[in-house]
Amino acid sequence: MMKLVTGGNTLNKKIEQLAEIHENISFAVAWASAGTDAFNALSDGRKKIKKAVIGTHFYQTHPDVLAAFKGFKNCHFILQPQGVFHPKVFLFWSNCSWDLLIGSANLTKGAFTKNTELMLHASSNDTDEDLRLQTEEIISEYWEQGEVVATTEVSKYRDLWKAQQAALKRVSGTYNISSTGKSPIHTKIMVMSWQDFLEGVKADPFHGFQKRCDILSLVRSYFSEHKSFSEMELGVRKTIAGLPNNLNVDDWGWFGSMSGAGYYHQAVNENNPHISAALDHIPLQGLVSRDEYNAYIEEFTKAFPNGRDGIGTASRLLALKRPDQFVCLDSKNKVQLCKDFGITQSGLNYDIYWDDVICRIMDSVWWNSPKPKNKEASQVWMGRAAMLDAIFYQP
Repeated sequence: MMKLVTGGNTLNKKIEQLAEIHENISFAVAWASAGTDAFNALSDGRKKIKKAVIGTHFYQTHPDVLAAFKGFKNCHFILQPQGVFHPKVFLFWSNCSWDLLIGSANLTKGAFTKNTELMLHASSNDTDEDLRLQTEEIISEYWEQGEVVATTEVSKYRDLWKAQQAALKRVSGTYNISSTGKSPIHTKIMVMSWQDFLEGVKADPFHGFQKRCDILSLVRSYFSEHKSFSEMELGVRKTIAGLPNNLNVDDWGWFGSMSGAGYYHQAVNENNPHISAALDHIPLQGLVSRDEYNAYIEEFTKAFPNGRDGIGTASRLLALKRPDQFVCLDSKNKVQLCKDFGITQSGLNYDIYWDDVICRIMDSVWWNSPKPKNKEASQVWMGRAAMLDAIFYQP
């Protein structure tokens, strides 16, 4: 009697069991990952494998899988499919019996853990030999499309796979481990249109909308006119840093007041060279990359050899130099911002700030809208990430 098999450990154990009792194995999957009992059973029993075909589209197959089967002539990889290579079929047979699993599950950790999967289990007890023969023939056709991978190809694929991981997380909507599992579609901010975002910023009840634009424009001119942060006078540095000063007495604290950060205050007063050097890693134009952000953080933390650095102060400087891409995350906006994005507040660090905050911002509808022609709207657009403070600010 044919049976339905769900994913998770049930499917994991089923593949492991069938791989052990049968003499021959063929399978074709869109994606695979190493480290599961099912994968280990197939890899360890490779002498039984007649034809195996594994896809690599979208870099969903882990490079360890290619490494495990490199040079193995009976395992072919689909490196550049026409369309998307998408089968999920496992065939096991001996002289007098056979078993077939076909359905939704790939040979991945996800299929054997958290994914929702459904497979049909047919066997020689259920139907005649034609089904097995047809399945073998189809897998053979897939096999002809693929190729054996060599050590050099595994290395190249691994480099490409690593480069794609951040993008794959963002496309899946999972981002970082600090996420609570909230779908982007259930957030208020990520799906907000440009017009709704603009109206939300302009409705800020606590600060003057135009003055917010003015301070960002002023700071933009400071960075344009000076070679580095260290060359600016103290009042200018304090304005950018979010600290009290006599130059901009009213609006220095907008976009995140850092007046309570004592050692940071001292570092700005003393013109600590690491703060200026850190900001030098952040370009004034173009998309700031993760590597440039990492270089900024690495240099910024050097200004605090005894600790006392943090997301608040680091993001304040980022938000003022590049308000189009960064928001200052502080005590006045963090609660509401994290709640809407579905981010756990505890344990927020520099990696999570990029992965869970900045990446979500850059995936938002309003952030990806083209620059408006209207002067007022374009001012907001040029500081659109920092302007989130106007929406999430709670006094």
